Amino acid sequence: MLKTLYLFICLFSLQVYGQSSKIDSLKEVLMAQKGVPKIRTLDELAWRFRFVKDSTATKYALKCLELSRELRLYEYESSSLNILGKAAKANGEIEDVENYLLEALRVSKENEYLHGIARGYNELGFLYKEQGLTLKAIDAFLYSSRLFRESGNLKASSKAIFNLAGLHADIEAYSESLAYYLNCLELREAIKDSLGIARVYRDLGTLSKNLKNYEDMLSYYLKALALFQKLKRYTDVFEMKVQIATSYDYLNQNEKARKTFLEAKKMIPTYGIKDASNLYHNLAALYKKMNVLDSSLYYYKEAQEIFKSNNDSVRLSKNFNNLGNLYVTLGNNQKALANYRQSLALKHKIKDSSSLEKTYHALADYYKKTNDFKKALAYKDSSENIREQLSKKINASNRFELKYIRDKQQLEKEKSEAKLAVANANIEASNERRNTIIITIVLITMLLLFFVFLRVKKLKQEKKLTELAFEQQKIAAKLEKEQQEKKLEELLKEQERKAITSMISGQEEERERIAKDLHDRLGSMLSVVKIHYKSVEEDLEKIKKETKSQYEKANELLDEACEAVRKIAHNMLSGTLTKFGLIPALRELKQKIEETKMLQIELLAHGLDNRLDNTTEIQLYRIIQELLNNILKHAKATEVTIQLLRRETDLNIMVFDNGIGFDKNINQSEGMGLKSIHARVAEMNGHVLIDSGSGSGTTITIEIPMKK
Repeated sequence: MLKTLYLFICLFSLQVYGQSSKIDSLKEVLMAQKGVPKIRTLDELAWRFRFVKDSTATKYALKCLELSRELRLYEYESSSLNILGKAAKANGEIEDVENYLLEALRVSKENEYLHGIARGYNELGFLYKEQGLTLKAIDAFLYSSRLFRESGNLKASSKAIFNLAGLHADIEAYSESLAYYLNCLELREAIKDSLGIARVYRDLGTLSKNLKNYEDMLSYYLKALALFQKLKRYTDVFEMKVQIATSYDYLNQNEKARKTFLEAKKMIPTYGIKDASNLYHNLAALYKKMNVLDSSLYYYKEAQEIFKSNNDSVRLSKNFNNLGNLYVTLGNNQKALANYRQSLALKHKIKDSSSLEKTYHALADYYKKTNDFKKALAYKDSSENIREQLSKKINASNRFELKYIRDKQQLEKEKSEAKLAVANANIEASNERRNTIIITIVLITMLLLFFVFLRVKKLKQEKKLTELAFEQQKIAAKLEKEQQEKKLEELLKEQERKAITSMISGQEEERERIAKDLHDRLGSMLSVVKIHYKSVEEDLEKIKKETKSQYEKANELLDEACEAVRKIAHNMLSGTLTKFGLIPALRELKQKIEETKMLQIELLAHGLDNRLDNTTEIQLYRIIQELLNNILKHAKATEVTIQLLRRETDLNIMVFDNGIGFDKNINQSEGMGLKSIHARVAEMNGHVLIDSGSGSGTTITIEIPMKK
């Protein structure tokens, strides 16, 4: 177990180190670069930090934007504006996101940069989709899919079309959604995108379910399942099995449905499926249909627990409704009514009209069966009223606007083609009429246009520079504030570190002074006393018997005092550490702790064949000693692994235990032990990382820089 954990930690550390190393090399190269290479490096650095919640990506992207505008590299200008939009989104600056994306789109359009235009519309599509602006998202993805296809980027085009299909399904424009899914499927088959094809089949199955075409639903889900199995995507395999079982249920093939549900259930522990609520809820419905009511009740309650833990009010309200129906069947009217009321409360909270209609209908049936016809009629009227309102508003306005969007794009396409035809005709006419007057007019016009163009361009550049300067001022002010706060925090930490360092230094000096006093003064005095005792041993025969026993007892206590003084002095000066070095001292410490039977310690050391300097070894020994003290006092652990790895430029120390851990969000303040460790590590210019959670043990990693 510990070795597996160790291997995982090492692999993860190597991966993180590789990514960090790449970024560090980019930063190092950037310092010496100029011109286009520098712009490329800035663009890559900005891209790598685009999702980080700080100003790093913004800083690199703005510098890239400035240089790309100076050198008139519109591809990088468009790219840096897009990254600024992503960085603004990551930092919650929602108002700036659309502005940056629209500016990127404008730059691409001005320079007829087809890939940039397609990318710009695609980014806007995602933004509008997240904001719930479905029609604006559809409009953007339509442009994006067409332009990506024209530029030969079929994979990007297929993704945009896939989004279009989903958006149309959201507004119940199912025929349009089906057409887009089939178009997307054709593209993904052409580029042999197996995962993309599987996802299209999966969504086609869901679309067929909405259309109540259960044969097609089953067929599409089976195709998706085969591809997900081939790709070894077991979470998707689990979901497909649940949907296939649901398809069999809808087709009244109850036994096949039950068997498939149970096959999916077996996958839960094997593949660590985190959310099996769909399976439990649908299996409960199947058992109710099969009149296996105890099983139905069991699985509805299993699903309910997951819905509650996920705070899924929508599905929880449906669960309460179905449980109400089940309790009616079981003849338990009291529990049925309680579940209906809980369902109603949730549906009013989430304002789910379509689901509310079903609960009203169920309550009407319930009160009819309990002979309360007045309430039954009231709930029936409410149910029919909601159904009538829903049927009137099924996205009629959305579909009208959707048609307007398609017509608008078709009209723009026709206008573009007409303009191109006119331009071609004019070129042919101008080629036929080559005379001096026309050439003169053309030259004068071109000259005027050139001057106008220069003037407009200059004005635009001045405007852009003004805007950029304003942006830079804002960012500079923000960075300055952050730096001031950081300096203040570092100053406070430095003061605290110095105080603890002084305390630790004082502790070490006091240890050494006390040890020397014990050894040189008290130890010497006890030795002299021992010699005096020895001098009277020859006259022991003359001493009375009772006095002789007292003498022997005093002599024995004196021996014990000498041994105790020797041990105290030895422990305080850490004799093994001084004579033989860090690793033998740690082995001795390990042996002493294991003799208590409270803790089993595994000590691993690599690359420490040669001794470190004495001060460093003492500091490291004290750090590990303090960590083990903390584990013995607080962790309730039975096993601890200590790993020391000497690398070319640093020393890595990892101490991990199998104890109860602690919640760092709750334990805000550190005790003196951890403060002492932090101070010792800081004194050696190192850093400490603590990874712990309540009930999951604790891992402490310490990195100390070493001289080559």
